[in-house]
Amino acid sequence: MAQFTFTNNTYAGEALAGFMASTLLEADSVKRGLLTVINDVKSRKVILDVDDDVILQNPSGIFADQGTTAQQTESYLDPVVYEFMKQEQWDKLAQSWEAQALKPGAFMDYEGIVDLSDFMVQRYLTKIQIANERLYWLGKGATKEAAFTAAFPGLLPSISAASGVYKVDLSKPATSMAATAIDATGIVTVTDTSKLADGDVVTITAVTGTSKDTTNGASGAPNVQGQSYFIKIASSTTFKLVRNYNEVNTRKPATFSGTATAATASFINASNVLSVLAGIYAQLDPADRSQADFNLQIPLHVGYAYAQAQADKAVNVLNAFTDSKKMDYLGLPLQLMNHWQANTILGARSSNLFLGVDLLGDASELSTVYMKPYTNDNVVRMKARMKAAVNFKFANELFYLSA
Repeated sequence: MAQFTFTNNTYAGEALAGFMASTLLEADSVKRGLLTVINDVKSRKVILDVDDDVILQNPSGIFADQGTTAQQTESYLDPVVYEFMKQEQWDKLAQSWEAQALKPGAFMDYEGIVDLSDFMVQRYLTKIQIANERLYWLGKGATKEAAFTAAFPGLLPSISAASGVYKVDLSKPATSMAATAIDATGIVTVTDTSKLADGDVVTITAVTGTSKDTTNGASGAPNVQGQSYFIKIASSTTFKLVRNYNEVNTRKPATFSGTATAATASFINASNVLSVLAGIYAQLDPADRSQADFNLQIPLHVGYAYAQAQADKAVNVLNAFTDSKKMDYLGLPLQLMNHWQANTILGARSSNLFLGVDLLGDASELSTVYMKPYTNDNVVRMKARMKAAVNFKFANELFYLSA
């Protein structure tokens, strides 16, 4: 039976003035219009498109068809159904600071304190929305909250795997470096750390060895391959992997097992972000870039690097290091993504990225029932049910940079 547990509980009987929880980054891709939302997707939804060429011909008194064939193609939104279910027994609150807030009568110990009940419901809803945001973009494999069995690849992995997408990597010397070792504490050895700084985010690839990330427990620990980390410089030739970027909302310190004898560390930071953006700008399709709904979507750490680079480049500018920095590049909007893959930049029109849901509000609805009147069980049950599918339409209109 799920019950509240208490750590370092030093007093019982006096109601606490309020409740606190660790801060969370908002999930807001839909609010910002970065995805085209299609509602009422209960089963497969077909997205159709049709196109043809135009040929300017010689004049003719007799009609002569230009001889091309109009092409119709289709892609799909196949919704995946998943749920959140939580059962709570509230009577242990009698041992907590909330005892005096309980109503008279022993059975009332099972009914939750209104303020705490509302607080917990909102907390669960926020985390459900964050889990959905991760799921939409990163897919089930990179969303630790996702434990359902159905496949859900996510937009970024699908785009990365698709043929026709314009793809760029970070293999250049200015954005990557070879590592000769990763030890069991997360210390990475390289030739020179002068291009890096405390707080930079590196993505580890091309790993040789047995290095695993045990941040969320040793059982089923993922390989360090493909993971991204905030770092701290340890010496002129070493840096420490401090926190997994995917733990941005929990701030858990990264822990490891095993070692590696070789790897590649890729990064976008203040030292190279301007050249990275310049290279991206030059490679974007002009037809896409000129559309009103085109955005470059960047992870938070790249946005911070860009702000730092702007301040560093400012000459004789008052308040260069105190004023907020505009997030665009040569007039091109840069969207800071709260739940995103590190060292990854996507150029896309929102009308080319689709999110199919049964009802958008499903992610904000949590059904709660106190079971005693129905089953005589003194528990509260909370449940949410969602359907979602993501896809893109035109692969050749997407730009994708990653490690």
